[in-house]
Amino acid sequence: MKIGISKKIIAPSIISLIFIVVLVGFNSYSSRYYINLHEECEQLGKAIEFVGDFQLLTNEVLMPIHDYLISGEAKEREIFARKITEGAHLFENVKGAVKGLCAGDDTLIKEMESDFVNLQQRALVILSLSNPATNTETARLMKEMDSFEYSLKEKGEKFHAHIKEDMDSHHAEGIRHNKSMTIFFLGLTLIALIVTVLLAFMVKSRIVNPIQEFTRATGIIRQGNLNYQVDIKTGDEIELLSNEFNSMTQGLKVKTEEAKKLSDMLDKSNKQLERNIIQLYTLYNISKTLSATFEMEKLLNQVVDEVSHGLKVHRMNIMLVNDDRSEMGIVSETGMPNQGKDVKVKISEGIYGLVAATGQAEIFNDLKNNPRFKATAGIDDDAGSMICAPFKGHGQVIGIINAYKLGGELFDTAAFELLMAAANQVGIALENAKLFEETKVLSITDGLTGLYNRRYFMERLTEEFGRTKRYKRSLSVILIDVDHFKKFNDANGHPEGDYLLRTFAEIMKKLARKSDVVARYGGEEFIIILPETDLEMAKITAERLRSEVAKTDFRGGQTQPLGRVTISSGVASYQANTASFEELIKSADNALYQAKESGRNKVCSV
Repeated sequence: MKIGISKKIIAPSIISLIFIVVLVGFNSYSSRYYINLHEECEQLGKAIEFVGDFQLLTNEVLMPIHDYLISGEAKEREIFARKITEGAHLFENVKGAVKGLCAGDDTLIKEMESDFVNLQQRALVILSLSNPATNTETARLMKEMDSFEYSLKEKGEKFHAHIKEDMDSHHAEGIRHNKSMTIFFLGLTLIALIVTVLLAFMVKSRIVNPIQEFTRATGIIRQGNLNYQVDIKTGDEIELLSNEFNSMTQGLKVKTEEAKKLSDMLDKSNKQLERNIIQLYTLYNISKTLSATFEMEKLLNQVVDEVSHGLKVHRMNIMLVNDDRSEMGIVSETGMPNQGKDVKVKISEGIYGLVAATGQAEIFNDLKNNPRFKATAGIDDDAGSMICAPFKGHGQVIGIINAYKLGGELFDTAAFELLMAAANQVGIALENAKLFEETKVLSITDGLTGLYNRRYFMERLTEEFGRTKRYKRSLSVILIDVDHFKKFNDANGHPEGDYLLRTFAEIMKKLARKSDVVARYGGEEFIIILPETDLEMAKITAERLRSEVAKTDFRGGQTQPLGRVTISSGVASYQANTASFEELIKSADNALYQAKESGRNKVCSV
């Protein structure tokens, strides 16, 4: 039978209440018993007291008789009457004292009363005699009175013995009752102790232990172990609670797993979103860079910076295919060892050559165990993983972007996609940069000779003249004219004239410094800006150029008046009183005029 927890909790209280009721009843019964016993003992004591009083009264009743026999006085009759009245009252008290104690005692009292009456009658007869001392009847009456007195004494002693037996019996019964009550009390106490222990054990095993198990289970589940099940078999509400607790735990486990799945999905989505944001931000920065500049070197350097920051790579480089498409070299990098910056990679070799040849981007994780990987010292010999993404121009691969991670770190799909997107933008940007460079070159160069045109020359001369004037530096110009060029065209035709101008332009570019600006000034006239150059050094340069042209065998040069192609040059330098760059050109033009007037094939200065 299953007992509910409420009954288990109330049961000890009920049992304790029953025990208290039994104990109170027991005490009440014992108290009543001892009260009754005490009352009976008091009655017996009174009966004994009355017997003693009766015996004393008997002696007192006889004394007036004896006194009357001696004195014959009438007062003795009064004393006797009074004693007889006391005796009647005494018997009434004795009857009341022994009433209900013992039936035999009532009979004995009646006999004693009868003897007392007989004694009284004999005494009255004697008291009625006028001369009792001499009357023969007196002796008989006295003898009968002695007999009744003796009988009263025997019956009094017998009554006293009965009373003593009753008192001994009551005493023994009190002892027996006391022992019985003591045994009963000890038994009841033992039973109460046993019941208390059993109840305590029941409460401990059925209530305390399950609650402790719940407490322990709560701690285990709080630590995250939702697989833990509470095993309680008490058959009461605690067992029902444990079943509900296990159901709740399982439900919580299911909800936790669902929440974990949702959290993982959310975390995955957040990571993907973060990667997308980084990718978009990186591509946005690359697009800004590509739209802000058409200078190839600056463009590639900024692409490397943006992509390496977005991918958080240890190393990165951009390789460009050379003109004959035989090899690739690094043109921009970050984190590369010095010994790897000048390494050239063959198009037909290794992973780089494969990507350049196929035009397909690839991701290589665990490079050391990749059979296609052949380490290139200074570039990837210490890399753990790598991404190679090619970029194209005019439909063919013109370079690749390479990203590396060291120390066993791997690339993911997002990094691969970002590098491919960056490579596509780099290819488009390089195409635009190349077109820009070509357009820019066309806008500032002479279409025939490839030298700077007059417009670009005037811009540069304005810049150089302002700098020279501001910092008090040297600046010279050389104005050059091909001697008798019209006669050369007339004798050899315009195509040969164009060839002559192109050949002369190549000689000028070969002899000029990187800082010099060589331009076609118009027709067969050319001009050179020489920054940081004084007049003497400019004249030396002009003379070297004149000499080089004079000894060059131009086709059709024999048709010239001097039998070969020659040039005349006018040199002018910036002076403190030179007001403008136009004045500087004017001075050079005057010097050129002097050279022509003095026979040509000369260098003159002013």
